Amino acid sequence: MSVVTPGFSEIVDRLEREAAEGFFHTAAQVVVSAGGETVLDVSVGKTHLHEPFTADTLSALYCTAKPVVTVGILKLVQEGELSLDDQLGHVIDDLDTPWLAERTVSQVLGHTAGVHTINTVLGRILPEQSREVWLHAVPPPDGWRFGIDRSYAEFGGWFLLGKIIEELTEVPFSDYLNSAVLEPYGVDPLDLVMRFDDETFARNSSRISATFDLTLHQPVPLLAEVSHDTACEWNPAFGAYGTMEAVATLYKGLLADLSGRDLVLSADLLEDATTARLPLTHDVTLDRDAGFGLGFMTPLSSHFFGNGPSEHSFGHAGQGGTSFAMADPDGDIVIAVLFNAGLDADTALSFRRVTLVDAIYRAIG
Repeated sequence: MSVVTPGFSEIVDRLEREAAEGFFHTAAQVVVSAGGETVLDVSVGKTHLHEPFTADTLSALYCTAKPVVTVGILKLVQEGELSLDDQLGHVIDDLDTPWLAERTVSQVLGHTAGVHTINTVLGRILPEQSREVWLHAVPPPDGWRFGIDRSYAEFGGWFLLGKIIEELTEVPFSDYLNSAVLEPYGVDPLDLVMRFDDETFARNSSRISATFDLTLHQPVPLLAEVSHDTACEWNPAFGAYGTMEAVATLYKGLLADLSGRDLVLSADLLEDATTARLPLTHDVTLDRDAGFGLGFMTPLSSHFFGNGPSEHSFGHAGQGGTSFAMADPDGDIVIAVLFNAGLDADTALSFRRVTLVDAIYRAIG
């Protein structure tokens, strides 16, 4: 059941009109809460099979789901099973590539470990068994200053964080994240799926809608997203699927922990993770000045989230601007958005994302 409170009708009308036109997307999910209350929860448009795109439709989230892995790692730190200063070689068995083994957990979370050489597209094309080989074989450029130079690691960092989780917990990373992160925050693991197994895929595959690539001469559905092999692959970096209602619930949980609820993390540890670690510098991967905390994008002003979010806001975005989510502690605001289409960077970020987030903040007032 959709929720459209006064002030949001114009936003919904525009989303529906754009979905019908098909220039920017053919479907979208948007969930917004303010002051702990849902003020917008709407789904518009059609799936790649021309069926209604509903609140239950699952989509590939790509990097928007990275904070789930981040929080899982921070939970292990909080429990004393891991330290932010631990070197990867001391945590992951048989990690004997020196430049990689000497990196620390905080360097990986802060995108200063030099593991940015494999991007999402190339990582997706590679066979699953070849990804780790490539990660070991491609160090950062000569002169890279570990812990100082920063570039967004789409694949490598979160691949390694998934390995850490499985080494320390001795269970699949997705099982740990379900029990340690999603369930305590009230997120149904079938609505934010970190990794499908055969059974859950068979029962939920009809809910998955493919993303369209709109950067080419005609819309191209990325049908690999709805396949068993892609949905069930071991991919903590960008293999998750979900709904925006589930993602918004995750961020509501994060805001609760920042206020001292201790659902998963202590306020101090989470505040440290959601605070920018270094001055803004040019990011080779993103090709812009960008900032990060530990596993979170912040300040959001450096990631095309518009002028509304406060300097304390944090979040994350996915491939091609298709999805993003954020929390603003100053206004107790959560926004989770998914478009079923990837666009060129200028249109997706500086136009589509900025325009929508600014409009949402105006509607909240």
